[in-house]
Formats: sequence, C-alpha cells, structure tokens
Amino acid sequence: MIRIKCSNLKCTSPTNSFDWDESKHIQRGGSIAQPYEEGAVRIIAVCPYCVTENAVWVKKAKKNDVLTRGGKPQ
Repeated sequence: MIRIKCSNLKCTSPTNSFDWDESKHIQRGGSIAQPYEEGAVRIIAVCPYCVTENAVWVKKAKKNDVLTRGGKPQ
C-alpha cells in the first residue's frame, strides 16, 4: 500500500492524499517507477475522495489495467 498525493488541489481528502494498493495493479516482480523510466508505463489511480485521475508510473503493470502511455515522450 502506498500513499498518493492527489493532483486535484481542491481534493476533499483531509490530507489531499489517498492510499492505493499497488499489488492489485502490478505483476509479481514489478514496482513503482519514475516517470519515463525505461520499461515503465503510466496507469491511472482514481482518488476515492474527489474521483480525480492521478498518473502512477509502474513496471510490469497487470494487463487488465488501463495503460495511458509508456516510454519516452516524442
């Protein structure tokens, strides 16, 4: 479980962050990654308080997750 800072400045969470269970979204051997890190893809973590979509970069995302972008920007 990791804590994600919501990208919505007006998020209704008391701490402007939420818990996110990365094990539901990352295959065994995968991990959280830095943006545009080699082998990383961006997936969406939805804030349960304000329903804002937050980008999270991971390695070895599960196939059923919505992938929004991988690799270096062009």
